[in-house]
Amino acid sequence: MLTIHHLPDLRQPAVLCAVSGWSDAGSGASGALRYLMEKWATRRFAEFDADAIYNYTVTRPATIRPGGGRRRLHWPELAWYALPCPHAQRDLVLLLGPEPDLRWRELRGASVDLMERLGASMLLTLGAFYAQVPHTGPVPLFGRSADPALRGHLVALDISDTDYQGPAGLVTALSDAAEARGMATAGLWGAAPMYLQGTTNPKISAGLLAAAEPMIGVDLGLSELKVAGRDLERRVDEALRDKPDFQKLVEGYGEPLDLDDDEDDEGEFPVQEHELPPTGELPTPEEVLRGLEDYLKDLRTDDDEKPGA
Repeated sequence: MLTIHHLPDLRQPAVLCAVSGWSDAGSGASGALRYLMEKWATRRFAEFDADAIYNYTVTRPATIRPGGGRRRLHWPELAWYALPCPHAQRDLVLLLGPEPDLRWRELRGASVDLMERLGASMLLTLGAFYAQVPHTGPVPLFGRSADPALRGHLVALDISDTDYQGPAGLVTALSDAAEARGMATAGLWGAAPMYLQGTTNPKISAGLLAAAEPMIGVDLGLSELKVAGRDLERRVDEALRDKPDFQKLVEGYGEPLDLDDDEDDEGEFPVQEHELPPTGELPTPEEVLRGLEDYLKDLRTDDDEKPGA
């Protein structure tokens, strides 16, 4: 199920993994790895057989128009990329694609086998979830690791774990398999504002990678990504400026996020079901405002349907 074109010559690489879909609110995790692929020179060296791991009625191919009135299909693919880092003491490997629908156990076994052949020193998985957090201020981050050194990094970054137990995503399944083989693993999750569903959120990507840098010991060059995050924050502020009802709603999300002992959580963290956000240009203030209006309308509808409303 895994095609390896060649094994790159890398120095004790750290593997960074993110999958789009269920565990990728605002494209925060997948966007982080896409940013690295666009900024640095990466080479694809392996991929999984898409027909073996995807149900195309669930994870559908997309029709794209490259130009000239032509159309072509873009099929989902989960692929491996080598990212040499001559400016650091180790190199990186990226695993990126839509979360597979099928054969997770076989897939994770093949993944760990490949990581061992590459001489990987650690696995760091990235994820993002929607929560009642504001778009301003630092990105709320959560993390976990059973490795003492990586756990020490999390403590130094003031990143805590949660007591959540329940359904898990592919990134957790991969971490479990790698940890069982004795590999150092850690998972980082960022919280994205619920009222920005459907919006690509580079601020989440920047927050995840900024926390990853000291853990992997590599300067990832995040200046452009941080600028994009600040630009999104400015656009949201601009959209809220003349909407005091929205401002009041957002200000109510400024309380610290506590995910422990939440019986209503339905994901690796309280991930909300959502469509895969678009990628590319940041939304205009008008587009942000439309999303906020839809979210506020949904909130009011939910409140009206409650008993006694």
